Amino acid sequence: MTQSAWTRSGAPVDASTFTLIQWEALKKTAQLGDYVMTCCKAPAVLKTSINGLPFFAHLSDECATAPETVWHHAGKAAVLAGLASLGIEGNDEVPGQSPTGEKWEADVLFKASDRTIAIELQRSYQHLRDFTRRQERYAESGVECYWLVRKETFITLAKATSRLLLKRDYGNVFPPGGIGTGMLSELPVAMLDTENSQRVMFGGLKAATVPAWLAGILNRSYQYRGGSWNLD
Repeated sequence: MTQSAWTRSGAPVDASTFTLIQWEALKKTAQLGDYVMTCCKAPAVLKTSINGLPFFAHLSDECATAPETVWHHAGKAAVLAGLASLGIEGNDEVPGQSPTGEKWEADVLFKASDRTIAIELQRSYQHLRDFTRRQERYAESGVECYWLVRKETFITLAKATSRLLLKRDYGNVFPPGGIGTGMLSELPVAMLDTENSQRVMFGGLKAATVPAWLAGILNRSYQYRGGSWNLD
């Protein structure tokens, strides 16, 4: 199950943006093929969980698409749908190049006023130095970059960043107030659950919808505070 899908014409859809009444009405009028799964483009069926949660599901058996691809495609669709709900057009797999000639390709890229913002989705393990290198490459290109990762990747990354944070900023002395999740001010990373409630989690496991998280980036209320990236 997932809350993200594509329309027949390729527009991203986030099921969480519908009220239950709207969703039930849509279920009655939607034709097979009006919506397709983000992972494999197979026809999507509109369903409602026993807890009243709208979601999309495969028509028959689950597809054989690799978990990495499923999460990545669902995440991109969720971000693109969230941007659309804010009246912003986002594009996926956008190539670019830094002033020194280093190439990059943003999972999602969009513009807001004078800002160019990239959202990178990383499901699998990636060394801290690679996060840092890619972040610096975006900064050199005049692009803000925010990361969404799965929970297991976040936990692994937090261990590495905590060690660096303690050594670099606190002289290896654990501060009385703690260090939050231990993330770095120069590396905005949050967790993304692409199933169930499709939430972005950050800070002390606080959570927000994808559109609310994107809005926080835009209005700058998503900020680094005491070792964690948080909204407000």
